[in-house]
Amino acid sequence: VANTVRERVNLPLGICVLWNDYKSSLAIAKVVGANFVRIPVFTEAVVTSCGIVEGNPYDAITFRNKIKAGEIAILADVQVKHAAPLAQRPIPESAQEAIHFGADELIITGRFTGDCPNIEELRKVREACPRATIVIGSGTTPKNYHDLAKYADKAIVGTYFKPEGKMILSRVKEITSLRG
Repeated sequence: VANTVRERVNLPLGICVLWNDYKSSLAIAKVVGANFVRIPVFTEAVVTSCGIVEGNPYDAITFRNKIKAGEIAILADVQVKHAAPLAQRPIPESAQEAIHFGADELIITGRFTGDCPNIEELRKVREACPRATIVIGSGTTPKNYHDLAKYADKAIVGTYFKPEGKMILSRVKEITSLRG
């Protein structure tokens, strides 16, 4: 599937397998020439509906080096949606830790799919990590885009395009026209 997407789409390609299978994600990304992987739980440990998921940045970086995939960026969620951290701490601290352990970019999301990140928390992450590339992982719309863009560099947009599960092409044009 990833090879077919790579052949047909000339955009950055990312891989994310299951909840946190970074080894499969990196291996597939290496084989198909993807640009990045998303690791939902890179650091910390969280409780999810699937149980406890523990981040292991050392193992993720070591595996990436072992398969000679250093060109594949790691996009790490910071206090990922649909989960509760086992250790409560400020989001800027979590973001700094992800950068310290080798995340190439940080993903900041709202609490659930389609939820916008808290703007104040996003601002604090930007202040704590001024040189980091920050990606909005959920909740970007034309109404909040300019507020989010004050602190973030990129956005993953998906749910906005699928109200009631149907893709709306006019919405694709609306989002893509925001940056000119």
